[in-house]
Amino acid sequence: MKHFWTLLLAAMLLTSCKHHDPEDEPTLRRVVVVYMVAENSLSSPFASSDLDEMRRGTASIPDDCQLVVYYDNASSQMPQILTFDSKQGEQVLYQYRNDPVSTDSAAMQQALTIIRQKCPAQTYGLVMWSHASGWIPAQPRKTFGIDNGRNTTSNDGGEMEISTLANVLQKSGMTWDYVFFDACFMQCVEVAYELRHATAWCIGSPAEIPGNGAPYTVIMADLFRPADEVWHIAEDYYKEYINDTGVVLSVVKTSEMEALAEATAPLLTTLPQYPTTSDVQRYNPANLAWKPAYYDMGSAMAKWQTEADYQTWRQALERAVPYRFATDYWLSTMTGRSTYPEVTDPEHIAALSMYIPVAGHAMNEYYMQTAWWKRMRKVES
Repeated sequence: MKHFWTLLLAAMLLTSCKHHDPEDEPTLRRVVVVYMVAENSLSSPFASSDLDEMRRGTASIPDDCQLVVYYDNASSQMPQILTFDSKQGEQVLYQYRNDPVSTDSAAMQQALTIIRQKCPAQTYGLVMWSHASGWIPAQPRKTFGIDNGRNTTSNDGGEMEISTLANVLQKSGMTWDYVFFDACFMQCVEVAYELRHATAWCIGSPAEIPGNGAPYTVIMADLFRPADEVWHIAEDYYKEYINDTGVVLSVVKTSEMEALAEATAPLLTTLPQYPTTSDVQRYNPANLAWKPAYYDMGSAMAKWQTEADYQTWRQALERAVPYRFATDYWLSTMTGRSTYPEVTDPEHIAALSMYIPVAGHAMNEYYMQTAWWKRMRKVES
């Protein structure tokens, strides 16, 4: 009898340890984190309407998965971390008592730590939701997100560098299947290369995205697909805007980014100078002097290389960007009015942009600090 009670007590202790240490064996297959930085002009109506779309899509969340939304908009209410799943619906996971600057690395690290501890999963997906400008540094212009720290809708506030984002994700203790940027201009080679060690896939647009952003009710099931099927996020996003404002999207396999860099660097360093870009596909208006151009990488390389060199290089691009979706046009409001830029080089576009240094441009100095530029200068002999 004594032996029986000893075994029973040992079993209870083992069960108790497992219960109180959920990180040992996560029961959730994937948790998708939506990091909504909306303390800016996107607060109303876009942040609230997208949150409502997520609510309506809750039924499409698989039973072994969960959606977690960090929600910081311009209102008197402090930020919250909300959870959505098909069994319990919507719940408040964490209520902030103060208003952190969501673009600060410490604030994002804290949020991810809370999510990892309270919602442990085998893998994670990340949706970065806000304003954005690709690789461009926070100073003098923005890169990802705007948080003004005043709970207003102004677009004057702190931003997050892409190198900072990569560092936060790599230190989070979470395995990221993908980073999906529901934000403008984020699908550029400079961002994808910076995130190559932080996530398996990058999904986003090299151009402006529609004001309504991703159709979350439509793509909800896609957010939880196996890692090699998350490209459907871009496909179904694209389908929603085919007959509307248009959109350009692509999916980057980050494990192929180093091979793309290896194929690209020798071709760029042998150019005596960057040739004219007048016939290269671009993704932002030409009349904004302060804004560096976002040129399509495939279009540029096709214009500058011999056909043989281009075709060899294109193979590396196809492996790095295996999925591309582009309407014939998309909506742009950067000039203060609605215009519809067009896809001018459909044969060659990569739906992945890259910066082309222009003599005397103020952005050149900042660009030369990017990991991609440094890799382009390092050509193996």
